[in-house]
Amino acid sequence: MMKIPSFTDTIFALATPPGRSALAVIRVSGPQAAGVPELFGATSLLPRQAQRRWLKDKEGNLIDDVMMIAFVGPRSATGEDVTEIHCHGSPAVVEDILNHLAAVSGFRLAEAGEFTRRSLDNNKTDITAAEGLADLIDANTSLQRVQAAAQMAGSLRRPIENWRTEIISCLSELEASIDFADEDLPTTLETQIRNRIQTIHDDMKAGLADFHKGQIIRTGLSIVLAGPVNAGKSTLLNLLARRPAAIVSTMPGTTRDTIEVGLEIAGVSVAVKDTAGWRQTDDPVEKEGIKRAKQAAADADILVVVVDGSQPGWSEDMDEIITWGPQTPLILLNKSDVGLVTDDKRHAADCASEETVLSISAKDGSGLSEFETRLGEIIQNLNRTSSSITLTRVRHQQAVRQAVEHLGASLHLSVANHTELVAEEFRSATLALSRILGHVDIEDVLDHIFSNFCIGK
Repeated sequence: MMKIPSFTDTIFALATPPGRSALAVIRVSGPQAAGVPELFGATSLLPRQAQRRWLKDKEGNLIDDVMMIAFVGPRSATGEDVTEIHCHGSPAVVEDILNHLAAVSGFRLAEAGEFTRRSLDNNKTDITAAEGLADLIDANTSLQRVQAAAQMAGSLRRPIENWRTEIISCLSELEASIDFADEDLPTTLETQIRNRIQTIHDDMKAGLADFHKGQIIRTGLSIVLAGPVNAGKSTLLNLLARRPAAIVSTMPGTTRDTIEVGLEIAGVSVAVKDTAGWRQTDDPVEKEGIKRAKQAAADADILVVVVDGSQPGWSEDMDEIITWGPQTPLILLNKSDVGLVTDDKRHAADCASEETVLSISAKDGSGLSEFETRLGEIIQNLNRTSSSITLTRVRHQQAVRQAVEHLGASLHLSVANHTELVAEEFRSATLALSRILGHVDIEDVLDHIFSNFCIGK
């Protein structure tokens, strides 16, 4: 477990990427942050105003002409006094400022994610917002940015809090019936509680059903190109990548291992993988490549079967490849520039609809736009979320699943005859949801989350 250092320290770090740049930002947070200007021979700052200062080293030599901003706690990002130094992005300037701060007693370099950790512990943010911030920093696509920003703004916290509050309300009514058993309680109490819990239970199950959609946006998905040798998979990969990412040759078996290219399709980060071509062979290296191709197809989010549509018998190749993946594949009849053998297309009717069989020429690019459009439609359909909540991490999924199980168990019990047991299931469900928000038992979760932050955040 990562040990979080004492909050009595004043921490500092470079908050912008290292290297030469026009500007760099150094953040300082803690009990001595307000005195940072004086450490450099400069006058103190007015709160929340950008002010120009000349920073000097201990010998009185000029370090840099900077802008500084002071934030007085608790009205700051961390809840503590915070000072930001906006200096020139020279590595020498940044190093001198950091070294100057490090030499002061009570100052130390921040741990990864420690600024955000202090913000959490000072109730300036919650753990789901912190996770959203981490995702926002790592966002590579517009959808990743939108999802991360929404989580920072409470898209996950609000429904979790609403569920938790509603369960606690039902629990309080149950506890009242336990504590004041001699009092007259509404005869419809059981029906009211059961209906409220059933609604929450259904909402949670919908969120779990859509879990993979939030994951797809956050982590991306994989598209695997699989097919027989010389079907044009490598040429298609290069066409999608708009660069020669894979070696293309008329010699069968050129591609021996998986080649991966990162792209953005429909706002989602995707990894397009070219795999070894399938054929009967005694070459042990080629056999291993085919084995890896089958595994990649089995693990793919979207399997694209590429066959040479200009050759008779392409449907037999297709029948072999489609067994590699668990889902219905998208089938490309390549080499349309040569002319396709279309009679066999009827052979594919049991395996694929007309919407999943497309013609393309990886050589001249014809049909590429239709293929990319179809991929975009499939990806958008995967991302279409119907529930009121988007779960983005496995820990969210596990906690909600536990809550669903406890609420489900309560629905199989009679409130009148098993009041204590029903109340205990409600408490357990509340506890599971509380873990998502960071209310209980979260030290290991916090350590993992903040260790993945960049220094200075």
